[in-house]
Amino acid sequence: MVEQDVLRGVNLVGMEGGYGEDNAGTTWDRAVGPRADKDYPVHSPELIDYFQRKNVAVIRLLFSWERVQSELFGPVPAVGAGYAAYFENLTQVVTYATSLGITVIVEPWQADAEGGAGGARWRGELVGSAGVDLSALADLWTKLATVFRDNGLVEYGLVNEPNGMSTMTWWTIAQGCVDSIRAAGATTRIHVPGNGWSAAGSWTQDWYDTAVPRRSNAYGWLNANGVGSPLSDPLGLCVAEVHVYLDDDAGGRTTGIVSPTIARDRVAVTVAEAAAHGYRVFVAEIGCWAGNPLAAPAWADFVAYVAEQASACAGYAWWAAGSPGWWDDVAANDGGHFSVTPRSAGPMDTVNMLLIENAFR
Repeated sequence: MVEQDVLRGVNLVGMEGGYGEDNAGTTWDRAVGPRADKDYPVHSPELIDYFQRKNVAVIRLLFSWERVQSELFGPVPAVGAGYAAYFENLTQVVTYATSLGITVIVEPWQADAEGGAGGARWRGELVGSAGVDLSALADLWTKLATVFRDNGLVEYGLVNEPNGMSTMTWWTIAQGCVDSIRAAGATTRIHVPGNGWSAAGSWTQDWYDTAVPRRSNAYGWLNANGVGSPLSDPLGLCVAEVHVYLDDDAGGRTTGIVSPTIARDRVAVTVAEAAAHGYRVFVAEIGCWAGNPLAAPAWADFVAYVAEQASACAGYAWWAAGSPGWWDDVAANDGGHFSVTPRSAGPMDTVNMLLIENAFR
């Protein structure tokens, strides 16, 4: 992969789940593992084919840490028929998509106790807390990277949206994960998110740090191994993972769009910092509702900006797609759905897909 490559694609969600809650709110048996088509969808080859026809070059595939490793420091896949089937379904998506030439970023999406984006947590507890050792996430990555290391189209996203923690603790955890992935023999790109929900516009701010003194993600990247010692990767293939939404609070919970340049304006904060210090940025989540009159100009402006900044911006993935029936809401739904999931009946393309489909070429 050359330095100037820009990957454009989508997020594929549904396999992440909560801590044992399915769509009906009932609990699955942790002794045997999650149930296919009840606790998570089985993404079909036809779904991947649809995205290939749209020229999607990258899929960010979200999954559940607890569902691949049911005990901390335990085996991957976890022991139990449900866990084995879950891991097989996950790896089949990876294998099939990469066989079509699509890059797949594998990344855990963890929930907090309220079902929100939990960041670096296992069963609701922060990594580095009394219940989850600081090295637990790195152990997961040792095992997952060993599984995928021979596939040159698999990349690694450390965890979705770290939050509610010390910024420098997060960057210590991130360095441990990078070290584990490389020690396992994986040689592809590693996507390193920031504290504070990985928000692009606050990369250089520090309001999200729970420690004193408070530090920004920009500071964390440059001092992850001590003052003056930045995040280290022997292959130099770490990119900063950021997320951007276009509504007032940048949370993606509404259909609002602040201005036609808001995506560019927010992403530019991280891109400028990365360009100044020699690393790159991947916009792992961007989404809006295509029915907003500002959607088309805002999307076109963002796509143009990424093309202009290819040396510092490695690409983007639309939020989000899933299997039909599991992720269909084209609007915000108080949580940023913005579906590009193909419909099983009627016109296949959602209004959001019609907005973005020409941006994958």
